[in-house]
Amino acid sequence: MGSQAPTTPLVGRTMHLALLRGLVKEAAAGKGAAIWVEGEPGVGKTALVTTALTDAGKLGCRTGWAAADEFSVRLPLRGILSCLDVDTAHDARHAASLQCLYGRPILGELTGTDPVLSAMENVLALVDGLCTQQPMILAIDDMQWADEASLISWHRLTHVVEQLPLLLIAISRPSPERAAVAQLRRSVQVRGSIVRLLPLATKEVAALVEQLVGCAPGPRLLRTAARAAGNPLYVRELVGALSAEGQITISAGQAELVDGTADSTLPSLGALIQHRLAFLAPQALEMLGTAALLGPEFTVTDLAAVLQSPASQLLTGLRQALAAGVITETESGFVFEQPLIRQVLHDSLPSALRPVLHRQIARVLAESGASSERVAEQLLAMPSPTDRATLGWIAQHAAQLAHQVPDMAAELLERVVDEGAGTASREHDMIVSGLAKAYFRLGRLDAAEKHAWQVLGRVSQVEPAAEMRWTLTRVLFSSGRSEQARIVIDQALQDVRLPPRWQARFQALSAMSLRSDGGDLDEADRRALQALELAESADEPFATGYALCVRWLVNSARRDHEAALAAMDRALSVLDDRPEHQDLRSCALENRLFTLHNLDRLSDADAACRAAVDNAQRGDGARVSLHIGSAVHDFWRGRWDDAVASLDSIGADSPEITHFGLRERGASLLHHGLSALVASHRDERDTARRHLEAGLRQPVSTVFDWENFDFLLAAQALEAERGGCPEKAVGLLSMLLDVRPGQMTLIHQWLPDLVRLAIEVGDRATASAAVEACAAEAAREQKPARAAAAVQRCRGLLEADPAPLIDAAQHYARVGRVFEQAQALEDAAVLLARHRPPDARSALAEATSLYEGLGAVWDVRRADTRIRPHGIRRGARGPRARASFGWEALSPTELRVARLVAEGKSNPEVAADLFLSRRTVQTHVSHILLKLGVHSRVEIATEALRHPEETPPTPE
Repeated sequence: MGSQAPTTPLVGRTMHLALLRGLVKEAAAGKGAAIWVEGEPGVGKTALVTTALTDAGKLGCRTGWAAADEFSVRLPLRGILSCLDVDTAHDARHAASLQCLYGRPILGELTGTDPVLSAMENVLALVDGLCTQQPMILAIDDMQWADEASLISWHRLTHVVEQLPLLLIAISRPSPERAAVAQLRRSVQVRGSIVRLLPLATKEVAALVEQLVGCAPGPRLLRTAARAAGNPLYVRELVGALSAEGQITISAGQAELVDGTADSTLPSLGALIQHRLAFLAPQALEMLGTAALLGPEFTVTDLAAVLQSPASQLLTGLRQALAAGVITETESGFVFEQPLIRQVLHDSLPSALRPVLHRQIARVLAESGASSERVAEQLLAMPSPTDRATLGWIAQHAAQLAHQVPDMAAELLERVVDEGAGTASREHDMIVSGLAKAYFRLGRLDAAEKHAWQVLGRVSQVEPAAEMRWTLTRVLFSSGRSEQARIVIDQALQDVRLPPRWQARFQALSAMSLRSDGGDLDEADRRALQALELAESADEPFATGYALCVRWLVNSARRDHEAALAAMDRALSVLDDRPEHQDLRSCALENRLFTLHNLDRLSDADAACRAAVDNAQRGDGARVSLHIGSAVHDFWRGRWDDAVASLDSIGADSPEITHFGLRERGASLLHHGLSALVASHRDERDTARRHLEAGLRQPVSTVFDWENFDFLLAAQALEAERGGCPEKAVGLLSMLLDVRPGQMTLIHQWLPDLVRLAIEVGDRATASAAVEACAAEAAREQKPARAAAAVQRCRGLLEADPAPLIDAAQHYARVGRVFEQAQALEDAAVLLARHRPPDARSALAEATSLYEGLGAVWDVRRADTRIRPHGIRRGARGPRARASFGWEALSPTELRVARLVAEGKSNPEVAADLFLSRRTVQTHVSHILLKLGVHSRVEIATEALRHPEETPPTPE
């Protein structure tokens, strides 16, 4: 993989060339980097990079090179996939990436899992693994044309170059200006280097001309060359044209324009390229013009089919073009040497002929089984793709295009719809249906809704109508119009022709809506049971699993955690590894983790978390909800460094926290809330404030929103307490007592704090109300678990009795709830201080030891402050400071990751060994590099060798 280096030495780029060659050497030594090379067309960007990479192979680096173009912007991941040569590779990861992106659309997806994100996760994992095999250099030319998914992938890779032997080289022109490209450039600027190639100086132009003509240029030749404004390509083409026309003569070791040569008018660069092409035979020019319509790359097979000519008759023209430097041969075909050359050839064809050729190319590609997006590219180049054969193809592939390339699909399909072609046909309905799906994928909800209603007003077939109603409900739910969505669901269910599998799906969707938006548990449960019966009779696994997920929600809200667990076990027994079940299966595994946690079966919850991660790694990568769910689990388990690593692996504004660009407020609320809470406990005020502000900016309206708001509320209350406003903290936490119908929030986990604070400010009425609410929640638990222990803490605080608090602490110690154990011990120590100082001192020491292990600096300080009035001190020293730098600063998980990295394992391999997501491992490696003050995995391995694992003594 790669672009050919120029045949002549570079002029005037010594400093830039040294920088790039240095980065190549550092990548070969294990240290990655990111660099952005920019400049006007023809200024020598590609030549600079290809020259710098000349020795990359000798240094042991694998190089991937791709060039984007104006078509690329519509094709998800085309830039990064081309750079990795995915089309010709046979690695399982490559196959998985292509299957995610280019597989057939899945009917009835639960949440609209975006295939682009799935493919992106697989591609990034592939890069991660390849970098462990050998150092890697990835370069994308004309990055200004790269598709958005490739830009996002590149952005994510810039975040990990510090831990991989990976050199990222982006090559870009200043136009067209695109916000996403500018954002990526800023990302590279923060973490890497920006190289801006300026036009050559006068002396450098002279040196280039001398290199081209073989001797020193005379003043008239230099004056003419100087008018090329220092653009190397312009200078080369100009001197080449003058030489070809015999207008340069060499005399006495100097090259000069011949007498009479006019230098007043300088031809344009396009004219110079046309001059170069004029040396080709007319047949070769015609052939290359047609090839230019195929795109930046083309194959002999496709070109021969379009020209209806045997491939052997094209060889002479291809040889001429290769000799003239117009095209370059690649492993799969040919590529134009310069985008400007392709543009000139394209424009040389009569404008009336181009649409005819594009239609012919589209037909040839379709007949040869080419991908639908390649055919669509050609159709978009036509002014009016409305003939019957073309309309038939578009209708047949509309849904697939909407699934794979929504940008391209929307542009093509809306053009057909706007022209009103075939408005009274089944094909037209299929096209409008595909357009509605494309708009939904792009987040254009109003347009998606408009076209969905249009289809429903015309279509009479049961299956297409059911599928369109399903899409419409997702559009309405995403728009926040749940009531209208339920009307559409009811309309679907009233259709007596609706097949049983669709009845089951809509009934389950109806049940989900009743629970999530209205909180009607009884009716939601009734409809879920109906959906379950219909699904099982129709042998419909998706609807079965969906109905069971609703039953899980209902039983969880009722605190019947055993029944909730049984529902998820049953769902997992019917949902296999098929792609159409992946998203729902992931939900079921995450739900199971949550339920085991609520049952205080934390060891089983650990195993469930590992199973969910394993499932995600075999599917589409760990979802945001799994990252957050595992972070919540680790928070209560006392593994705060692991929780932070999971949270840090998610960008708050990353596309993974959305579904088709529609923000999932629940995931985002919980992400910011937990991040803020940990930061506040650790006295990291800036981080806490940043997450609080981001989380509180988001609206909270549905039951689902409120269920994910409690961590933000707790973090807000903790900040108020830290700021010396306990009354405000009481007011905030008291909001938890107002539970909405059907709400699943586990309020008991926050009520001991509310009781403590209310007593401190003399508000015993609120404290009593909190105790009653906690007792009511405990009474609802079908099997005593978390809430029962929380009641002991609340009553112990209200009655000033340390015994229930000690019992609760012992329970937390048995099940493994480190943070809550520390809280219960702190409260017990304060109550014991009045009458049993030695016991108080012992409880305080244990609590602060646990807090220090968590890094909960604020909690240690608060515990000291609360117990000091009773004359009890922990000693002269303050809290034991956690090491922040060096090997001793690594958390247990970071130590395990570091040792696996030292064994030469890639991040995906480490993730598989530790049952973590790959992105969480990446975050751990970033933290390790920062704490050790090193810059590569090689240096991590060196540090690990300096700290061998302690081996247990051999028994005598």
